[in-house]
Amino acid sequence: MDFSHSSICNFHSYMSRKFRSLKKFIRKNITIICMFMGILLGIALGAILKVFPVPESVLLWIGLPGELFIRSLNFAVIPLLTGNIITMSSKLKPSVQGKMAILALSYCVGLNIVASFLGLGITSLINPGGRFMSNSISSQTSSEDRNKVEISDVFMDFFRNMVPDNFVKMFLYSTATVYKPSGSSNTSTPDSINNITIINYERVVGTTPQTNILGILTTSLVIGLVAGCRGEKVRPLIELAESVSEIMTVITEVIIKLLPVAMISLIGYAIGRMERVEENFIALVLFIASSITFHTIIILLVLPLFIFITVRRNLFRFYCFLSEPVLTAFSSTSSLIALPQLFRVCDRYGIDPDLVRTVAPFLTSFNANGSAAFIASAVCFVTQLARQPLNAGQFIAVGFLSGINVMALPAIPSASIITVILITRAFNLSESAISLLFVVEFIADRLRTVVNVMSHATCVLFIHLKLKQNDATLNLINSSRNQADSLNQNDTSIDNSESNNVISHNIYVS
Repeated sequence: MDFSHSSICNFHSYMSRKFRSLKKFIRKNITIICMFMGILLGIALGAILKVFPVPESVLLWIGLPGELFIRSLNFAVIPLLTGNIITMSSKLKPSVQGKMAILALSYCVGLNIVASFLGLGITSLINPGGRFMSNSISSQTSSEDRNKVEISDVFMDFFRNMVPDNFVKMFLYSTATVYKPSGSSNTSTPDSINNITIINYERVVGTTPQTNILGILTTSLVIGLVAGCRGEKVRPLIELAESVSEIMTVITEVIIKLLPVAMISLIGYAIGRMERVEENFIALVLFIASSITFHTIIILLVLPLFIFITVRRNLFRFYCFLSEPVLTAFSSTSSLIALPQLFRVCDRYGIDPDLVRTVAPFLTSFNANGSAAFIASAVCFVTQLARQPLNAGQFIAVGFLSGINVMALPAIPSASIITVILITRAFNLSESAISLLFVVEFIADRLRTVVNVMSHATCVLFIHLKLKQNDATLNLINSSRNQADSLNQNDTSIDNSESNNVISHNIYVS
């Protein structure tokens, strides 16, 4: 009797411990679990809608929560990015931490743009959104109309939007070059009895009812840099930007917490309206394959090659120390949470602790190679699904805008989707396929966060080694200069002693 009672007590305590550990695990990973459940429920809802068709009005009500979620992100993105850029750029003081700031900023801008073009190139080559999709006549027609705009027009519009002519107007309109019919002419050939009508087009620089994202980014950057240089005189402006950034970050975090519910709506609505479900799922699988490809190239080729060219070191030895921050980044999908582990890794590797704790927090806002590659790739993928392939000018503009825009992302999960929506709106591209990105967001978010954290560590190592090389070179120059000065002093003392000997000899002779 006692034995059975003790066995029951032991079993009860064992089950209570297991239940507490399970409860702790669920509480710790509630966001991941809810997101995964949202994906599964959205796919299940879409499958039910395909098997049992419903009226269009019911589909619209099913998609309404997802539409409200996208509208909420559109509402939060402009003040969030503006406040972040002003706040971060005001902290850039090259006069105080000259070499460190210049090296960090050069690394961030350069590798972000390289990563975005790499993501664009890989996605264009694999073509996940158009490889197994049938073409439509209407999309070809619209593509022909868009191709009337030349590459030079896209670049000129890029620079025009970078320098807005009206502060208020840039929030409502952006500059765009369009070609309008200016007339027609009839021509005939000797071999043909029919006249051929040729429509003449005139280039017109006008405005489109879209937010000038590039102008807002440029203006915010200039305001932040000037405010940081003026000191206490404009401190209220910086505090206002910090307050706006903090408030919009909290609002965005609340919106992101509603992502599982939005996923059910967006994925279910997208699958319910799909005409070619199998082709779309193949496209998503190819998109993930593209993401894995360019993220792997960044980790195994771009970053090691950069370190080898600049500081002549083997980066793979440093990679062996990064297992802990990489696992933290993969599980949490936030580069900020991985910062303490990154500090410990850099300390063990012998990197200057002051440098690590100064540069690494800066990198979480400015350096996001994985996010830049994903954003550019996602924009390309969305245009492929919508039958609006990017022309050469749009390709280059999306690459630069993705690399620059990513420097204002908040360090929260799924923040890159906000920028994808922003860029598609900036180039008047279709947003109809963006909802499909939420199906693969569970995997894509972890891939790009891991690449971001590894790039943060690489940047810290690069700055440490570069400053060390500069100090060694400076010490070598100073030592050689000191040796030259000592030789000159010796020569001068020898000359003085010889002249003194001559003078004493002359006195003795006289």
